[in-house]
Amino acid sequence: MTENIRSTIDALYDAFAHFKSVNEERLAALESKEGVDPLTDEKLHRINTQLDKAEETLRRASTCTRYLATPSEKNSGETEHKELFLDYLRKGVEAPLFAFEKKALSGARGQDGGFLIPAPSIERIFEILKAYSPMRQVARCERISTDAIDILVDKDLPDANWAAETAERTETSTKEIAQVRIPVHELYANPRATQKLLDDAQIDLESWLISRISEKMAILENTAFITGDGEGKPKGFLAYETVLKNAWEWGKIEHVKSGANGAFPETTPADFILDLMHTLKSQYLQGATWIMPRSTLTEVRKLKDPTTGHYLWQPSLDKTPTTLLGYPILIADDMPDLVSETASSSIAFGNFSEAYQIVDRQDLRVLRDPYSAKPYVEFYATRRVGGNVVNFEAIKVGRFEE
Repeated sequence: MTENIRSTIDALYDAFAHFKSVNEERLAALESKEGVDPLTDEKLHRINTQLDKAEETLRRASTCTRYLATPSEKNSGETEHKELFLDYLRKGVEAPLFAFEKKALSGARGQDGGFLIPAPSIERIFEILKAYSPMRQVARCERISTDAIDILVDKDLPDANWAAETAERTETSTKEIAQVRIPVHELYANPRATQKLLDDAQIDLESWLISRISEKMAILENTAFITGDGEGKPKGFLAYETVLKNAWEWGKIEHVKSGANGAFPETTPADFILDLMHTLKSQYLQGATWIMPRSTLTEVRKLKDPTTGHYLWQPSLDKTPTTLLGYPILIADDMPDLVSETASSSIAFGNFSEAYQIVDRQDLRVLRDPYSAKPYVEFYATRRVGGNVVNFEAIKVGRFEE
């Protein structure tokens, strides 16, 4: 069916082009005669204007139908997009920009400067981001096409009652719902290369650019997911106020104190870990994860079960994740280091897929700049990302303080 639509539009466009050509010849012949009526001249001008608009509409329809067909045709368009994009990276303004706009996928050229990175390359970037960013491995990630997303969160489970077959069903109380708005913030990377490097056909320019963009952005965004203040960046879970259990309310995160600044308890160090783990509701234990920096992990590895003398930390001998009390450990060097006699939130336990939401704007842009850092060519790459806690019950923080 799509093929028929395309053929019909293409045939209509060709017929219209022939008609316009013949009509223009007739109009030119008419205008060359002396004594042309001014009203006739005005009509001719109006007709030409309408013909130009009609031709533009048909041309756009003919172009758009190429991407409504089969997956193979779409892949062909993506390949063409990629080739033209690489030409732009290597040659800049010498690349066929008109062809890029006309032939590449919709929205290839950004109105605010730069070009959209092809979809397959974007997927590779997100794969690298996940590998380099610990929080992306455990948090919930979603892509959007707007500047923010509003999420409705149930603060508690709804009430329910038992009822006999013929008994009256009394009304249950409704659960309270919180609305969390997560805006996206601009994150950029600015890798540079020499023109000689770009001219070398043996260099895989796409892989080079993707690795430079991904690594730099992953480092910055993971720091924000943990400690970011929410001003021009995502808000990290440690940026929220932490309180003891008796002072907890929605919008705050419960913490457990170790009883010593920058250290585990001297007499029963393992009890602190056990207390922290058991503060998490059982409904969140499935999928829960420990997050800590290497300095904390060093001390955790020394912890023993006081009754058996066995180490609590269980190293992995294969691809199975390293566990602590049966739950995997995620190393995040952006967590505050455990420093002796210094209070810090150097360990967290929770179900981060329930607790933390990461939001990515779908498109990524690259602007080629050969002027700002001569003799280098800079590639100003931008993407937008946000993050917030959406469930304050699903995270618990361990505070190493008295």
